[in-house]
Amino acid sequence: MKKCVFFLALFSLVFKGIAQNNSKIDYTDLLKLDGIEYVGGITFYIDKKNQTLIAIQNNSIKWKADVVKECGKRKDKIHSVFVRSGKLKISFAKDKTALVDIMNGEIECLTKESKKDKESESINFINKDIIKK
Repeated sequence: MKKCVFFLALFSLVFKGIAQNNSKIDYTDLLKLDGIEYVGGITFYIDKKNQTLIAIQNNSIKWKADVVKECGKRKDKIHSVFVRSGKLKISFAKDKTALVDIMNGEIECLTKESKKDKESESINFINKDIIKK
């Protein structure tokens, strides 16, 4: 009986340690989109390595959106992000665009025809890495 209680306590401690390590966000690989914060304290980041858009609220990940994988090719890079009426407008590759819902991270790939209908932006972020090159 003592062995069983000991193993349960040990398992509980190990499980808690693993759960705590997984909940921490590693900000070193993330590029913060300065000037773009949304109602409810949602802050947006781009993962530098994977070019994934990440929304963080209350120091936890709300959603991840892999726009480049969903709408383009893996080697494409995000150039700019615009906030407009509850959505993020993402420009990547040479001329590709996508919309991402701010609340749930749903991705909508835009074609050339649908881009013409959705042109008004209010706040924008230009990727500083692109400007330097």
